[in-house]
Amino acid sequence: MDKQESGFKIISVLVLIAFFAAALLAYVNKITREPIARNMKEETRHAVRIVLNSLGHIEYPDDPLAKNLSSFQAKYFPARDSTGKVIGYAVIVNAPNGFSGDFEMMIGIDSTGKVLDTYVLNHKETPGLGDNMKKEDFRKQFRGRTLDNTKWAVKKDGGDIDALTAATITSRAFTSGVKRALMVFQALKEEKEK
Repeated sequence: MDKQESGFKIISVLVLIAFFAAALLAYVNKITREPIARNMKEETRHAVRIVLNSLGHIEYPDDPLAKNLSSFQAKYFPARDSTGKVIGYAVIVNAPNGFSGDFEMMIGIDSTGKVLDTYVLNHKETPGLGDNMKKEDFRKQFRGRTLDNTKWAVKKDGGDIDALTAATITSRAFTSGVKRALMVFQALKEEKEK
């Protein structure tokens, strides 16, 4: 057997291995796609219940609506009471420029524009530092705040928000995310008033 024939056999084996690996990955993707989507939808429903909990019994659509502002995009769920009146919103935004990149969060806002609660949907922030943004001690400082009654920056930057210890970048991103959600609320309110 010469070198050319030997090389052809090696290449053939590698092509077959790559083909079977690709087929296996496609199969795994196919069987896991639906459960993953179902789990993500359930996580979103769970987040809506948390951020709008103080409104009591609410109804909201199965899928979020989209809202585009000039500098970012968002999704939102309008929350309605039993009479159909909108009494709040669960707004999904990307918090920009976290330590490990943008992360997705949901903010509950009542009909007057006050933050009810926050929920981090997904992130890649540092465990034990940046991921402390999910803890009650940090989240509670945002409740009751509005677009106008707060300087939307961490105290280190002259704002009203206490940053997480050793996680100022994450705190800045989280604060920006909450502000973005309030900007979405403001835009929806202005549309409604027209």
